[in-house]
Amino acid sequence: MRTGETDAVFQPHFSLTSPTHVVVLGAARSGLAAALFLKSKGYHVSLSDAGTIAEETCEALRTHGIPFEQQGHTQTFLTQARFMVASPGIPLTAKPYQWAESAQIPVVSEVELAWQFLQQSSQPPRLVAVTGSNGKSTVVSLLEAILKQSGFTAAACGNIGLPMIHCVELHESRPFDFLVLEISSFQLETTYSLKPHCALLLNLYENHLDRHGDMETYFSLKSRLFRCQDTRDLAILSGENGWCQALGMSLKQKQLGPQVQFFNTAVQVKDAHLYYQDQPLMPVSSVRLQGQHNLENIAAVLLFSEHLNLPASLLCDVLATFQGMPHRLEPVGQWQERYFINDSKSTNYLAAEKALASMSRPVVWIAGGQDKGGDFSSLAEWVQKKVKHTVLMGASQEIFSRALIQSGYNQITRVEGMEAAIHAAVEHADPGDTILLSPATASYDAYANFEARGDHFKHHVFQFLSES
Repeated sequence: MRTGETDAVFQPHFSLTSPTHVVVLGAARSGLAAALFLKSKGYHVSLSDAGTIAEETCEALRTHGIPFEQQGHTQTFLTQARFMVASPGIPLTAKPYQWAESAQIPVVSEVELAWQFLQQSSQPPRLVAVTGSNGKSTVVSLLEAILKQSGFTAAACGNIGLPMIHCVELHESRPFDFLVLEISSFQLETTYSLKPHCALLLNLYENHLDRHGDMETYFSLKSRLFRCQDTRDLAILSGENGWCQALGMSLKQKQLGPQVQFFNTAVQVKDAHLYYQDQPLMPVSSVRLQGQHNLENIAAVLLFSEHLNLPASLLCDVLATFQGMPHRLEPVGQWQERYFINDSKSTNYLAAEKALASMSRPVVWIAGGQDKGGDFSSLAEWVQKKVKHTVLMGASQEIFSRALIQSGYNQITRVEGMEAAIHAAVEHADPGDTILLSPATASYDAYANFEARGDHFKHHVFQFLSES
C-alpha cells in the first residue's frame, strides 16, 4: 500500500461524543498522552507497543486501568478497537495497519485526535502549523516566543516534544490564544481534518525516502497540511524551493483556497546588520541565532508577524536572546582550542550541508547512523570544501564511506560507538578546528531519538574534558 493512497482506508468515521473502545499504538510521549487523555474522557483504552515499555510507564498504565501489551502486537488485541491511534514511528505498511484495514477500523494520528477535541471547545485556540524538511523546530520556537512577547498565550507542541493532546487538556483549564504545531510527514499520514489558521511549508528536500519511497509521495503528504484551509486561512511557503512554489501555485488556483504568501531572501546581511526588505532590523552581532540557513527561518517568522500586524521590533527582541534549539549547532565545550559542536538534530543530508556551510573553522566531522536515502552528491561537495577529516559511525558507515570515496575524498576513519568517535576526532583535530557531530541520518540504529544521541555526545565530551 502506498502512503499517498491511504485516505480511503483510514479516513476516520467515528464520533468523539460517544466514548468507545480505542487502541493506542506505541507507549512513547504522544501515545501515552493520548491513552491517558482518552481514559480521562471515559473511553475504554488499550495500548500496544512492539518494544519493551519502561516500567514507570507500565505503572502509570496500571494505575489508570489501561490494559497493555508489549514486545509485539497481536491481532486479537488490536482489532477489538472501534478506532486506532497511530504511532508515527510505525509505517502504514506494517501489520497493525493491515489488520485495521481488514477490520475496517479507522486509524487517526494523535494530532488528528487532538484537533477534533479542540473543535468541541467553546473557544478553540488559533492553530499555526509548521512543516518542512528542515528548520521546523527553530521556526516553531521562534513563533511561540514572539507570540508570548506580544502578550498572547501560546504553546509549542507536536513533533517538537509536547504532545498536542496534552495541550487540549491544558486548554480546558487555561485557554490558549495560539497553539504552534510542528508536524512531520509521518504524522500527516493519518491526519485528515486539520485546518490551521496559518500553515507554513519551509522547504522540501529529499528526506524519509526510506519510508515514503519517492519525492512525489513525500510532497503529497506535506501538502495535506493545507488541504482543509479556506479563504480565512493563510499559507506561507518558501519562494525559492521548487516544490513549495508548485504547491503555492496550486493553492492559488484552488477555489475558496487559502491566502498564499511566499517568503524568500527578504532577510539579508549587509554592513554588519540584518536587513528585512531593505530596511535595517538589528546588528548581526546582537543576533544569537547564527547560520545562513536561519535567515530563511527568520524571513518566514517575519511574514507571519506581518500577518498579525506585529512590529518587527518584537522579533528583534526575541532574536537578541534566542540561542537556538538544543542539539542544533549547540556549542558543547572546547579543549586546547578545539571546539565541540552538537548538531545531533541533523537527521538528513541537507541539515548536515547547512551545518557544514555555517562553519568558519576547519572541521573534523562525526557522522553516520540510520540512513534515510537520497542523493549524497551535494553533501559530498560540502565535505570536500569544509572537512579535513571524517569519522564515521553507525549503520550507514559503509554507505557514507563508499559515497565519499567515489567523490574523491578519502580522509575517513570508521569506528564503533560515540566514545570512540570523539577520541578519533580529537586525534585528527588541530588547534582552531571544530569537532562537529552532524550525523546526516536518523538515530534509530543506536538511539531512541536524536536527543538521546546528542546527550550521549555531550556526556562523552564532558567526560573527555574532565579527564584531559
